[in-house]
Amino acid sequence: MADPLDDYRKKRDFDATPEPTGGPADAAAPRAPVFVVHRHEARNLHYDLRLETGGVLRSWAVPKGFSYDPGDKRLAVQTEDHPLEYEHFHGRIPRGQYGAGTMQIWDRGRYDLVKVPDWPTAMQLGEVKIVLRGRRLRGEWHLVKTTQGKNTWLLFKSKDRYAGTSRDSALGVELGHAPESPFLAAPGQQRIGGTAGPFVDPGWLFEMEFIGQRALLQKRGDAIDVRGVPLPPAVAHGALRLRAESAVLDGVLVALDAAQRPCRESLARALAGDGHGVVFYAFDLLFWEDYDLRPLPLLDRKAALRAIVAPNPGVLYVDHVTGSGPQLLDVIAQAGLPAAVGKRATGAFVDGPSADWLRIPVGSNPAAAPRAAPTATRPPTARSRVRLTNLDKVWWPAEGYTKGDLLAYYDQIADVLLPHLRDRPVHLNRFPDGIDGKSFYQREAKDGTPDWVRTTPVPHDGGVTPHHVIDTREQLLYAINLGSIDLHPWLSRAATPDAPDFALLDLDPKEAPWPHVVRIARAAGKLLRGIGLRPLLKTSGKKGIHIVIPLQPGYSYDHSKMFTEAVARVLVRQLPSIATVERLPDARDGKVYLDFLQNRRSQTIVPPYSARPVRGAQVSAPLAWDELEDDDLHPSRFSIFNMPGRVSERGDLLRPLLEDRQDLLPAIEALQQVLREG
Repeated sequence: MADPLDDYRKKRDFDATPEPTGGPADAAAPRAPVFVVHRHEARNLHYDLRLETGGVLRSWAVPKGFSYDPGDKRLAVQTEDHPLEYEHFHGRIPRGQYGAGTMQIWDRGRYDLVKVPDWPTAMQLGEVKIVLRGRRLRGEWHLVKTTQGKNTWLLFKSKDRYAGTSRDSALGVELGHAPESPFLAAPGQQRIGGTAGPFVDPGWLFEMEFIGQRALLQKRGDAIDVRGVPLPPAVAHGALRLRAESAVLDGVLVALDAAQRPCRESLARALAGDGHGVVFYAFDLLFWEDYDLRPLPLLDRKAALRAIVAPNPGVLYVDHVTGSGPQLLDVIAQAGLPAAVGKRATGAFVDGPSADWLRIPVGSNPAAAPRAAPTATRPPTARSRVRLTNLDKVWWPAEGYTKGDLLAYYDQIADVLLPHLRDRPVHLNRFPDGIDGKSFYQREAKDGTPDWVRTTPVPHDGGVTPHHVIDTREQLLYAINLGSIDLHPWLSRAATPDAPDFALLDLDPKEAPWPHVVRIARAAGKLLRGIGLRPLLKTSGKKGIHIVIPLQPGYSYDHSKMFTEAVARVLVRQLPSIATVERLPDARDGKVYLDFLQNRRSQTIVPPYSARPVRGAQVSAPLAWDELEDDDLHPSRFSIFNMPGRVSERGDLLRPLLEDRQDLLPAIEALQQVLREG
C-alpha cells in the first residue's frame, strides 16, 4: 500500500528545508482529531487548512482565507497530505524549496467530522462537513468539491450560531493571551474602586450605570443560569441566541417602571413573580468557549462581547463612549440616570474593588485635571504650568486646521504616545507659522526652559548639550505649544545612549509609487518572520513605512546597523527593480530607498502617533501586517482626527515594541543561511 506521505516527501529536500519528514502514518486517534491553519507567505499569501485523518493532515490551500459570511464561497485547492508533526511546524522554508516562504500557525484546535460517518464517505460524496473548535475558527464549515478542476473545492461557513459578516475570526479580537480553561463556574466580580468627577482620557471608556441587580449570566450548551436569582424568560431566550456554546457574561438585570426608566422596585416585583419584563444588560465577557478572557484588555473583551450578542430584547450589549466622560454624563443626566462608570480600556479583569473602575455621579464637579484620568502619576495642578497660546492660529492652511486642533490631538493620544517617548532624548521639529512657514530642527533645550521640563545632558563636540526628554502629558503639551508638529526621539534611552531598544529599517520612497513600498514591506516581513523575529511596522506619516524590531539589552548600534544592512541587501537582491540601498536620491532611479543608516547614536525616528507637517495632518500609524493586503491602505488614511478612534478600537498595535525583547543572534545565523542560499 502506498504511503500517503509519498507526494509530500518527493516534493521536499529535507537536507535543505526545516519541515518535518514525518514518520509512518498512524491511523489511531483516541481523541478528537486536530486541525491547524498556517498563514503561508509563499509567492502569494494564502492559508493552509490541515485536518487530521488516517494518521496524516489532509490539506487545502485557501488563497483568500476564511469568512464567517455563509455567502462567501472561497476557493480551496487540495494539496498533498502532510505529516502530523506539521501541526506544530512554523518557520521559514528556504528559497528554491517547494513552498518557499514563511509559515506561521494562524489557528489550531480540535475538530469533528459531521453529517457523514467517515472520511472515505465524505471524500466520495465530495462534501466534507466539519465543526472546528479553535481560537479563530469555530462552528460548522463545509468543503464542497467542484467540477472546475481535479483538486478544486469551495470552502464556506455553515449557517450556524457563529455565522455573520466577512470577518475571518469568530470574535474579531486576538485571543493569544487568553489561556485555555475549564468553564468558569465562580469567576468573581470586578467592582468600582472609587469616585471621580468628569474627565477626558483616551485610555478610558465610559458606560451608563444601570439601576438594577449585578449578575453573572452563564451559558453551557442550552443550560442557562443567572447566578443568585430565578431565570427571567426573556433573558433565557436571549442567552440561547448568543454566538457561543459556553460563555460567562457580566452585567446587570434591569426592569423598567411606567416611565420606561430602570427601577429597583420594578425589578424586585418582577423577580418575585415570573420574571416578565426583566432584561440583562451585558458589559463584559469573562469566558468564551474554551478560553478565559479575563487577562485580556477590557476593550478586547468588550469587542468580543459585541461579537457574540445577537440582536434580541432579552440580552443587550452595553455600549460605551471612549475618551469623553462629560459627553456621556450629559446624556445620562438628560435620561434621569444617576451616574457613569469610567473603566480603564487596557485593564485586565480584577476580582474585587479596582482603581480601574471609577463611578462618576451626575452633577459631580469636574476633576481637578479635567482632561486627564485621575491617577497618582498626574498631579492635578500640573496642567496649570502649561500656558497654551495662539490656539486659533492656522497651521494647515489648505484644511484650516489650527494649533489648537493639534494640541487637542496630542492631549487625546498622550497615553499611547508617551510610552514611546519616555526616557529618550528628543529633537523638536518646530513650525511657528504652520506647515507652509519657515521651520527649524531643535536638538538643544534652550536657556529659559522651565525647570519642571525634563532635560538630559548629551555629550556633543567636546561639550554637553541638554536635550528634551518627554515623560509626561504636561511636558508633551509644552513641546507642542513651542510650535513642534512632529517629535523625533532617539532609538536609545538617556541612561544608555549607545544601546538601542530596537532596530529600524526605513522604507523611503521619495517619488517611488506606494505599491512598491507595500511590496517591499511584505517581503521584509516575510524575511524577518522566516528567520525567527517578530517585526512590527507603521507608516512614517508621510510616504514611507518603518519596520522595527525590539531588541534585548546588550546590542549596540553597530550590531543593529549591520543586521539591518544585511536585511536591506537581501531585499534588494530579491526585488532589484524597485528597491535600492543607494543613498544619493539622484542615483536611485525611482526606487524605494532601504535606509538602515538611522541605526546610529543620535539618529531619530518619528514615533507612532506623531503628527507630521504634511497635507491632511497625517500621523505615523501602527499597522497590523495583514493590513498590507488591503488595496485601500495609504498613509493619507490616518490623521489627527481619526487616529484616537482607531486606537480606541484596536489599541496600541506597536505596544510589543516596548515589551517583546528579541535576541538578534539566532536571527543573524538564520540570515547568514539566507545569504548563502544566494
